[in-house]
Amino acid sequence: MSLNFSHIKGDTFEAVNFEIKIDNVVVDLTDTIIRMQLRKEYGGVVALSLTSVANAGITITDAVNGLFKINEQVINADAYNYIYDIQFDFDGVIKTYISGNFLIKNDVTR
Repeated sequence: MSLNFSHIKGDTFEAVNFEIKIDNVVVDLTDTIIRMQLRKEYGGVVALSLTSVANAGITITDAVNGLFKINEQVINADAYNYIYDIQFDFDGVIKTYISGNFLIKNDVTR
């Protein structure tokens, strides 16, 4: 699934909730590690890295029902139109279901 975001640097990013289904069947996220990274280019330097490990930016809210969220947080990465994806580690089986662009714009008021 392709999903694009837009955010102003230094502002609080509102939480985004997700439900993962494949062919209309809920994906069980029990014991799954979820990771998300923003980069300027494929293989480039990581501008922002989030994970569900210890709720470091991502929280699995209802594992059995495939629910997770990107937590509310201040995102202060440099202004740029980044690429990102969200990767799921099912005990060594890696799947990427969500990707897109993540535009961070400069703020005016500081």
